[in-house]
Amino acid sequence: MVRHLKQQNPDLEISDRDMLCVEIAGLCHDLGHAPFSHVFQEIINEYRKENGGEEWEHEDASCEMLEHLFKENPHIKELKSDEIDFIKDLITGKPEKSQRPKFLYQIINNKSYNIDVDKWDYLARDSHFLGFGKSFDHERMMKMSKVIGDQICYRDKSLDNFYDMFYARYRLHKTACKHKTALLFNKLLDKVFNSANEQLQIFEKVVDMKEFTYFTDSILEEILKNEDNESLKEARKKLKDIISRSYKYKGTDGDENDQDGNQDKISCEADFDYGAREGNPLEKIPFYKKDETESFTYSQEELDENLLLPSDFHMNITHYFEKES
Repeated sequence: MVRHLKQQNPDLEISDRDMLCVEIAGLCHDLGHAPFSHVFQEIINEYRKENGGEEWEHEDASCEMLEHLFKENPHIKELKSDEIDFIKDLITGKPEKSQRPKFLYQIINNKSYNIDVDKWDYLARDSHFLGFGKSFDHERMMKMSKVIGDQICYRDKSLDNFYDMFYARYRLHKTACKHKTALLFNKLLDKVFNSANEQLQIFEKVVDMKEFTYFTDSILEEILKNEDNESLKEARKKLKDIISRSYKYKGTDGDENDQDGNQDKISCEADFDYGAREGNPLEKIPFYKKDETESFTYSQEELDENLLLPSDFHMNITHYFEKES
């Protein structure tokens, strides 16, 4: 992506060292993911919220892990301290310690309008491996991109492709990430970790990067194998509920009040959107017309004229489960 932008406009302030830093940020931006990825992030943040702790972001952990990587490998001397700061800012998408052109911070983690290579990467890969293919062409998107006014903009004729991308995101979440069974397992995993935390200090493993390096999904085996440890009894019980699929699906009709304090009943809420909650994410993307040097954004009315859009971009479903005796 960065090489394409440079090729599009040779006058852009992008040095070879800048390109190297962007490439390293692309490789390292997810170093900070804990096992179970975003699910663990939700679990630990709920725990921290209840216990007065600060919110934990995997991007910040990626920056800490990057520092740990350099510390553990002192033979790596190629990067200067200001370049490492630049890489960190690229990972978080926030230019706090470095000063480079704004568009460079939109490549890996775009905080402006959520179009970046990270999104293309996981949507393309996950759609492929789940077996329903990729409905959008990120290579075409890349070819249609250029820098205008210090931000990455896209050719107007790629509008349909962007809609396909956001729909692919919705479909991926509905089919896999927020599938009702996945939501149930995530909720049970929350109970497993909270029950085992006092004994295994699970939520402290993200603080020390050396400890974090060895924090893998083997934590589940550690809980299961310690059958004589009474402190892990409740965690083992919940983990076995996942393994044996003890909870059966009851549908989307249920009473929330019936779930309170009832260990045999669980409700799971699923939020679906196109990446901008109730809004249309296409409204935020800067586009440009052929041979023009100014960028623009589409209004909702213009988008309605160009695309067959849903009437609502947000949906909420609650699934109910009950444990079989």
